[in-house]
Amino acid sequence: MADHAAVDVASSQGTAVTERSGTASADTMPAGALVLWRNTGVGAHTVTLTTNNTVGDLAVADRSIALAAGQVKAGRVPKEWGDVNKRVQVAIDGTASEVKYYVLSGI
Repeated sequence: MADHAAVDVASSQGTAVTERSGTASADTMPAGALVLWRNTGVGAHTVTLTTNNTVGDLAVADRSIALAAGQVKAGRVPKEWGDVNKRVQVAIDGTASEVKYYVLSGI
């Protein structure tokens, strides 16, 4: 399991960002991060984010993100989904290394 920090991309000069490669096990990232997902494979993939969230006594379902072959998506991981350490687990199905992603902050 890898714990990925978010890269602050607020600079107007541009910032070098680190490409992460998916794993089938649960990596983590900070709740509140903006994530750019890229499927480099020829088949579809599903990314699952563990929400760690409840409303009253009801658990909020984990978020599934479907990525078609070659597709790129971006989205924010809500702060409310963070665990007690303010982290969100990431799991990727199939050949997880085909999914590349960038964990961003400062925007």
